[in-house]
Amino acid sequence: MPSISTVSVAQYLFTRIKEVGIRSVHGVPGDYNLVALDDVLKAGLRWIGNCNELNAGYAADGYARVHGISALMTVAGVGELSVSNAIAGAYAEFVPIVHIVGQPSLALQKQKKLLHHSLGDGDFESMARISQRTASKSVKLQCVNQAPGLIDAAITHCWKSSRPVSIVLPTDMVHAPVMAEKLSQPLDMLATPNDFATERRTADAILSALRTARQPILLVGGYNVRFTKKREVQELAEALGLPVFLSASGRGIIDEEHPCFRGLYLGDCSDPYTTQTVRSSDLIISVGNIHSDLNVASVSWEFDPMKMVEIRDGLVQVQSKAYYGLNSPGLLQTLINQTKESTQPKRRSTPVTVQSSDATRTNQIYAPPKITAAIIDREPTYGGGVVMHGMLTRKSHTLSYREKTGVLNHDWLWPTLSDWLQPGDTVIAETGTANFGIWSTRFPRDVTYISQYVWASVGYSLGACQGAAAAIEDSARPGRRTVLFIGDGSFQFTCQELSTIVKHNLTPIIFVICNNGYTVERLIHGWHESYNDVQDWKYRKLLEVFGAERGSYQTYQIRTKEELAALLQNPAFHNGRMLRFVELHMDQNDAPSELKTLTRQIVTRARHPPDSRQGERVGSK
Repeated sequence: MPSISTVSVAQYLFTRIKEVGIRSVHGVPGDYNLVALDDVLKAGLRWIGNCNELNAGYAADGYARVHGISALMTVAGVGELSVSNAIAGAYAEFVPIVHIVGQPSLALQKQKKLLHHSLGDGDFESMARISQRTASKSVKLQCVNQAPGLIDAAITHCWKSSRPVSIVLPTDMVHAPVMAEKLSQPLDMLATPNDFATERRTADAILSALRTARQPILLVGGYNVRFTKKREVQELAEALGLPVFLSASGRGIIDEEHPCFRGLYLGDCSDPYTTQTVRSSDLIISVGNIHSDLNVASVSWEFDPMKMVEIRDGLVQVQSKAYYGLNSPGLLQTLINQTKESTQPKRRSTPVTVQSSDATRTNQIYAPPKITAAIIDREPTYGGGVVMHGMLTRKSHTLSYREKTGVLNHDWLWPTLSDWLQPGDTVIAETGTANFGIWSTRFPRDVTYISQYVWASVGYSLGACQGAAAAIEDSARPGRRTVLFIGDGSFQFTCQELSTIVKHNLTPIIFVICNNGYTVERLIHGWHESYNDVQDWKYRKLLEVFGAERGSYQTYQIRTKEELAALLQNPAFHNGRMLRFVELHMDQNDAPSELKTLTRQIVTRARHPPDSRQGERVGSK
């Protein structure tokens, strides 16, 4: 009988899970984790059982993107391998998930017994080796003296690295007693302090580059920034006073109502002002970016490293010179402090006063170029500012989205949603028409945006929607809306999670774009081929199939602009507190203009790979 000064390994683990603010654990039960599942409820955590492990991984990803970290439980072997796609996506996209893997007992493993959920060879580490590349840290609990320290190390590493970790829990370790003493010591979730000299030298190099630049900008992405560095990035933008552009993943890091915000940089899909400003910049400070083909639409342009400051954890590059071993939160804070403390730097151009929509301040680093009608079409918004991003600034779109008659189409849909979204919304866009079309949607303040622009796993967003909605319900502001945009082809990948949403009485607003199949694939190859078609489902009826009670949900079928405009203006719809499910029927030959532009470039590059020695770079003359 354990003494009062001990707790079981499972108790210790789930106490620490709760300590970091997690309130719901996703996963799938199996014989190697069933006993441990009892301790989930005992710790005061909610168990959310998903329909399969892949969906559970997507849900844990969505939960983490809202809360900052999440927990996931599967069994070894079949469950471990099934969830590996979602874990790989979390790794690629810098999403912190604590993955708890239930294994057979250590005694049976030592005897190399031939057990189920294995390859039948007595090797119970084979799946772990397969998934090792996508776990930032893996620990196996097989010694009671080491277990608390390993648990603490895994959870803190998960947070600090903003990537998944794996904690393997054999069945005979679940109730093994460990000392409870360490639980009185809070987990150390703060970034490790940087070496002072290296940090100062790096900051000086960055500020020196800024002082000699004539057209510097700040380009912000969401990778390894959203959870641990968002505040520092916002303060840096304000301290430097530079024009701020967001990559696709960076939406929500800086509010699009912020006076420093200038637009979305999306390669050739950007508006003319953004394209001109970014590509003519002589210094781009990039924070939280992966310069991939979808995140910055970097199919036709590359960034010139001699005109870049790239800030990442572990490696900072200043005009091609590398500085190693730095945690970016500390560096960002040093940049903020030094900028605020510095006197006016000597510049080749005279600093000017820049008028913003809500305040007047002196920018000592950079004076943004004048924005003229020749560069963009002005669009009134935010109480007198101008919106300068996405397809809203292209005249054809600006005119088309004002028309409210005719069949529903993408170039009308996405700008129209700008006026319907609310501050505080969590907006989720599926890989495909949704996460490219939404580039034309203006976001209000305090929006959390969820999508995959690096891993881009089709079907991800429905599971992520369930996890995000659960995280919001667990938060201090449970009344915020969760809004999902997903295509019919993607929906069919993971539709079972609609059942989980129903089971837990979650109330997202789900828009399913019904256009008979895989639009991205059609644009790349096989426009009229049957392999890009999907069966036409009665999507609205799935809620009844999955057991939703009448009166607990609303369904809609939209085919025209008038119908959608009326729906978006209906207070019962946009302020309701029940699950809302909307079919948006659109012509399969229609697609967002941004997506058409990008897929044309992808096809061209695939057929005619560029000569890397002759590739044009951003900022090059």
